[in-house]
Amino acid sequence: DPNRPKFPEPSNLVLLLDRSRSDAVNETARKNAKQMLLKTLDGMLSGSMYDHLGGGFHRYSVDGLWQIPHFEKMLYDNGQLASLYAEAYADTDNPEYRRVVEGICDFTLRELQAPGGAFYSALDADSEGEEGKFYRWTQEELEESKETPGYELFKKVFRLNGAPNFEGEYFAPAPGKSLSAIAAEQDTNFETLNQNIEAIRKHLFQVRAERIRPITDVKILTAWNGLMISGLADAGRILDRKDYVKAAAAAANFVLAELKTEQGRLLRSYAAGEAKLNAYLDDYAFLVSGMIALHRATGDEQWLQAAAALTDKQIELFADEQSGGFFFTSSDHPTLIVRVKDPVDSAIPSGMSVTA
Repeated sequence: DPNRPKFPEPSNLVLLLDRSRSDAVNETARKNAKQMLLKTLDGMLSGSMYDHLGGGFHRYSVDGLWQIPHFEKMLYDNGQLASLYAEAYADTDNPEYRRVVEGICDFTLRELQAPGGAFYSALDADSEGEEGKFYRWTQEELEESKETPGYELFKKVFRLNGAPNFEGEYFAPAPGKSLSAIAAEQDTNFETLNQNIEAIRKHLFQVRAERIRPITDVKILTAWNGLMISGLADAGRILDRKDYVKAAAAAANFVLAELKTEQGRLLRSYAAGEAKLNAYLDDYAFLVSGMIALHRATGDEQWLQAAAALTDKQIELFADEQSGGFFFTSSDHPTLIVRVKDPVDSAIPSGMSVTA
């Protein structure tokens, strides 16, 4: 349904990635999985869901074709999508995927990194009381940059010549297909096309940076940091970017120092210099997953040791001895009438599946 909102659900795409590499299914099934995966990854780049000027993904598209987003940017999406596009790059060598991974990581380090190295939760969709105001353009605003090299090509590639695509009067850069596909139609390749629009892209990014910014949600959440630690570690390992791995390690060290008690228990949230709230299953599962990704990227034993200690604590506090699996809340969580389990992956994966 083209009128229904569309959310990136990275867990589904991780399943397709896994299936495309799996010896347990036949070649046709592997091929189909890869085709579905790449079609979706390209689809997510075809509209304004991906921020073509500043990097990083918005939260969801309000239509079913990935074209116009709800303009919030969430740490949890960008962490998972950094891992996913990096793995897709490893399998395809598609330079556009590499560019997207760098876009996600650079955006996160530039706009969501807190003092000390951990990451804030989100950027709001609104600025000056209007949704998307920071990201949208009028034809007049675009015209002011027409002397910049690549301007006409940029307008053509991102479909800024036709009717406004956002709220009837504004433009959000949306190429309609991947830049690789557009390059092929123009008898060139992604690198050349990208080079030819780099000057105008940078210029418009600078112009945008002068605007009043959306508000940042400055909570530091253990679980979401775990997802971003994985994203940076995977990106750093696959793209050979030691700076990303270093940033992942800094975030992990912050969380282990500031959001862990002397008894080895995690806390959920950190803001204004104070950590509070009992952690949930997701906090343990996603942070441990980040530590494993860091170990994979560095070979450094300390990350496995931290992962093992946290997993022991998780089993002690969350395991369901009777019927297996893990509860979402710890055994001593205050004032609970019932302890639930959440086995379903959605925009955020299930703590149970990540643990498994």
